[in-house]
Amino acid sequence: MARKIEVDVTDYSFLEEDSAYKGSLLRPIDTARLLQPCFWLEFELSRMTIGWVPGVPDWDVKGELVRMGYLHTEHMKLLRDRIHELPGPDIGEHASPPAGIRDACQRISCAPTFAEFATGYHHLVSKLNRRYEEFMESFDPVLDAPTLDRIRHILVDRDRLLGWAVPFTMFAGIDDPEERDAYREWTRYVNDVWTALEKSVPGSVPDWPAPPAREPAGPIPLQAAHDPRYPLVDLTKYKSAMFDPQSPTYDSVKHMVFINASEMSAAESLCYLYYGVQGMPADFYMDVARHTWDEIRHSQMGVRRLKQWGYRTEDFAWHPPTIPTPETMQQVFPEFYSSLTMVMEPCSFIKKRKSITAFMEHGDPLSSIQSEYDIADERLHVGFGQKWGAKLYEHTGDFVTAGKVAETVKRSHLVKMGYTQEQIDQVLKSFPEFCGFATMDLNYAKY
Repeated sequence: MARKIEVDVTDYSFLEEDSAYKGSLLRPIDTARLLQPCFWLEFELSRMTIGWVPGVPDWDVKGELVRMGYLHTEHMKLLRDRIHELPGPDIGEHASPPAGIRDACQRISCAPTFAEFATGYHHLVSKLNRRYEEFMESFDPVLDAPTLDRIRHILVDRDRLLGWAVPFTMFAGIDDPEERDAYREWTRYVNDVWTALEKSVPGSVPDWPAPPAREPAGPIPLQAAHDPRYPLVDLTKYKSAMFDPQSPTYDSVKHMVFINASEMSAAESLCYLYYGVQGMPADFYMDVARHTWDEIRHSQMGVRRLKQWGYRTEDFAWHPPTIPTPETMQQVFPEFYSSLTMVMEPCSFIKKRKSITAFMEHGDPLSSIQSEYDIADERLHVGFGQKWGAKLYEHTGDFVTAGKVAETVKRSHLVKMGYTQEQIDQVLKSFPEFCGFATMDLNYAKY
């Protein structure tokens, strides 16, 4: 009589057990283990690019860096989803990369010049893409088709991410022998760092090379690099750039577009948050990367429209980013993020709704539709604030509820704007009245 085989149909632990098989074929758990380092390298590349935004003055390059960081987080989503489907350890609740990968990327990102940062980034992206290409060549096209499908999506961005660095590295130090030698020294250092990581035994500390004796220019410098094409507002005179009456668009509905264009300051502040806050869930970084990229898009659409109207960026005064110091970041990060998502963005819906109608009445559909996209994005951001605002306070050791955060940041915002305690207590009872105090209204009848 045949032996009866019984199995527990709810027990999948056997998929994670060691196997006597030692051939070239990959089990599902092997695939998951190979994808994990790629996930963490994508994460560190997103931190590198977003963290370097304040280190470069050029407004356009800042936008490119955020876009690249956002793409890396989109790759993280694809990899995480596949890892979650496979047996073996998952990514985990908190974004905590293996020490070797984080240390290597931090060493490579602390470059003395932007060209040297670009060559380090190019080196890491090249290594990561070569790994993806090896997967495409070695994974079973039938058994592991779901993994290969995700890698194909990731490789769509390969040329963009690899090609970005070339204009900055091709002629680095071409006219200065000392700069050229320094650049070559850094290139060798980057290669040595990666080699040390590859040669290291899991669980051990790699034999890191000594870095060149020069100060890093990034990531997240204590003072953000500033584009001279965007002169800064005098904050001793005005609470915000939007309140500057010298702005060419000040007394018209067009000021809505200038406010959009000013969102680079919020984006740059979010870059400090993204790089500086560590150990939060992976979803937090994916959401903040999307939020930061949206702020860049809003700034780009605003600047584009101002230029279409014939203005120059030099015609306006622009708001600087919020930059924490190492001593204040535990307080500044949650306060800034909660204020942005629970005060400034929801309050802006009122004037943006009015602007949509006003622009259409003035025969300007592009500016009207811009505001529609703006509201669609910022509705998402308000959700991010409700999701992460209180968790940021909790993460820094100050546990509060989401509702308490919302009241606290509203009150703090009005205090900074100079309102009395009696006025604050009154307007906090009504959200529309609060927004009337916290922001500004526009002259919608004037174009």
